[in-house]
Amino acid sequence: MAKTLYYFSDTDSEVCYTIDYFYEQLNDNDLTQMQIYPAIRMTGEPFFWCSIICDCFECGENTCGKFNCNDYKPRNGKNGRCYYHRNCYTPSEISVTIYNK
Repeated sequence: MAKTLYYFSDTDSEVCYTIDYFYEQLNDNDLTQMQIYPAIRMTGEPFFWCSIICDCFECGENTCGKFNCNDYKPRNGKNGRCYYHRNCYTPSEISVTIYNK
């Protein structure tokens, strides 16, 4: 299974998308090219992304768990890390140019 790569639209953006999203933006806006920034996975940071709520939370903030979230779904089926718990990403300083197909 190939690893999904994510990109930011600029270095100040807070949300990253797959490259298909940016190709759709090229077509929808009749652009010939676009600068995008590869996403770098952040490790060792005290926060995480919840993919069901679509927001970033601080670890240990009591926002994730069966007593705090109705959408909590443990990965192992019993307890522990939630299925929707994801890593956070930051944009690279080096841009990539994509061209309309």
